[in-house]
Amino acid sequence: MKKIMTKNIIVAGSMLLAGGVWAATDTANLAVGATVVNVCAIGPGTLAFGSLGLGVNAGAGTANPANHDADSGSTISIVCTNGASAAITAGPGANAVGSVRNMISGASVLAYELYTDTGRATVLNATNSIAYTGTGAATTTQAIYGRITGAQLAAAKKGSYTDTVAMTITYTP
Repeated sequence: MKKIMTKNIIVAGSMLLAGGVWAATDTANLAVGATVVNVCAIGPGTLAFGSLGLGVNAGAGTANPANHDADSGSTISIVCTNGASAAITAGPGANAVGSVRNMISGASVLAYELYTDTGRATVLNATNSIAYTGTGAATTTQAIYGRITGAQLAAAKKGSYTDTVAMTITYTP
């Protein structure tokens, strides 16, 4: 019995030694890469002019509505890849007639305009855009400015006027 046990230990030891002798290693590289592309997204906004009336001088009984434009402003949300150049444009609006943007209330129409700047000197449309450069960080906001002229307000009938304008962000992916 001692002889069989010794043989088993020798065979087991030989197998362990043989396994260690026959073990080998090899090394190879794993290539890791990524391609970051430009991506931009634009979110909705609301530009509200609020309740509007004629520019009346209280107590004097006089009005000069043509001198009282109604201005408003709003923001839209934007996010772009860091460094991505983009242009924000605005469509004509769902109720536009030619190049004139209109809000409607039933059959009544109230013209308005959107602008790229606080001075309301540059109309925001498909040609005049707002330049934007992505930060890659959290969503940022971009201001949009609106105006209803005093003359339009003077001609407007009572009502709740609305329009929808498609805002577009264009970028190179």
